[in-house]
Amino acid sequence: MYSDAAVRGGAEVNLSRVLSVLPEQIRVTLVGVNAAVLDWLAPHRQNTETVLLSAITDRTDLRGLLKHRSTFRGLRPDVLQFNLSSASSCQWAILAATTIPGLQRIVIENSPMSVWSPSSARLKRMTSKRLSAHIAVGDRTGRMIEESTGLAPNCIQTIYHGVPTVGRVAADRPENLTLLTVARHDPIKGLDLLLQALAMVEPRCNLVLIGEGDQTNSLRKLCSELGLNDCVEFRSAPWGEARVADMMWAFDGLVLPSRLEGFPVTIVEAMLAGLPVIATDVGSVSEAVVPGVTGWIVEPESPSALAAAMTELLNDPAAAARMGQQGQEIADAAFTIEATRKDYVQMYTALLE
Repeated sequence: MYSDAAVRGGAEVNLSRVLSVLPEQIRVTLVGVNAAVLDWLAPHRQNTETVLLSAITDRTDLRGLLKHRSTFRGLRPDVLQFNLSSASSCQWAILAATTIPGLQRIVIENSPMSVWSPSSARLKRMTSKRLSAHIAVGDRTGRMIEESTGLAPNCIQTIYHGVPTVGRVAADRPENLTLLTVARHDPIKGLDLLLQALAMVEPRCNLVLIGEGDQTNSLRKLCSELGLNDCVEFRSAPWGEARVADMMWAFDGLVLPSRLEGFPVTIVEAMLAGLPVIATDVGSVSEAVVPGVTGWIVEPESPSALAAAMTELLNDPAAAARMGQQGQEIADAAFTIEATRKDYVQMYTALLE
């Protein structure tokens, strides 16, 4: 399994969960270009070996291309799987792999984020023809990648990335109605839009933001400018064995105001915890959240639409709780990590037969 990620993000979290549940009969070697990412991924599966390479800089980096090719050949895998965080991720490593005969090549698309350039799109179209399987984490995510890169319609299949069972660890349940957001502090997550929306909600409710990132200071400043310091709490994600998912039960709803997503597992975790979900209509979000049944889908880049949905949730907490229960039933049926494991095993089996 190959990743060119320089930092840990959603694509790497998805990969870690797949690693943790694959059958013992499958031997896995992780190949990557960042030591910290490999060191974080490897412990999710016992006896997983790692290989660290220098990243391929561009098409002129022949030494890097040849080193990747020789590494892939030397490992002699039955399957070489690429974990992509955007449509252009891993493109040079995939190109190197296409020159190796008799190798099953799989690409996993974790985000609808398009390619970097027209030349990158051409490279993707060329290498995609040499794949054994091309998978996205959601149907709409796959269609968006096909359209933006010029791939043939419906050439990308879907495997939803589920999550482990969500528990109920001890957590202080706020006395007042409190909404939750779990996201890194990055413009792509739309947390600035969420704070603008919260300022429109009357009466005010509490909001807990779990996460951190480069945008933290600007978000705190915006919070002060909007007069929200008394109702917004910033928390860092817990470390070690603690999981945010196991604490979600203590809140009244999840809000995800993203500008771009693939199939966000945070939504699935919230559904498994019994929370109604308010989310923007990006990526494959609408394949999990059913409007009026498990939550609200609103247009992106619209604080007023977010505020309207938040107001509806807060004005009828009993109806919101029923949505949370229905969401839990849907997630239990379709979006568990066990369902993901079965889909991956079926894919590998079909290829190797």
